[in-house]
Amino acid sequence: MIVKTLAFGACLLLAGCAGASGQEPVKEAAGRFLGALASGDHRSACALLAPRARESWTPEPCERGLAGANVPGGTPETVSIWSEEAQVKTARDTLFLHESSTGWVITGAGCRHRNEQVYDCAVGGP
Repeated sequence: MIVKTLAFGACLLLAGCAGASGQEPVKEAAGRFLGALASGDHRSACALLAPRARESWTPEPCERGLAGANVPGGTPETVSIWSEEAQVKTARDTLFLHESSTGWVITGAGCRHRNEQVYDCAVGGP
């Protein structure tokens, strides 16, 4: 009992822990984005991007920019949440999300680990 309480207390202090139910909306948002990309529905994928990520191709339309981006896709496997920010990993990709007033939106996709704390992303960025 004490070990569980200590682990829970440490989890709250680090603010990086979320229960499975807290992870589901993040996993679903990433899955919808990756599914839209996989089916070639770039308009729907663009609608799931945060405004800052969506505007990264201006003046070119988001759909065209996203079609040319190198986003490997895949199925969401692991989710990490820190307050209003989240990271989702697939077998070949890392995505970053932000919880907005309308739900979880993609802020970065097609992200590759450059060093311990920095990612280079094909779409947006963390």
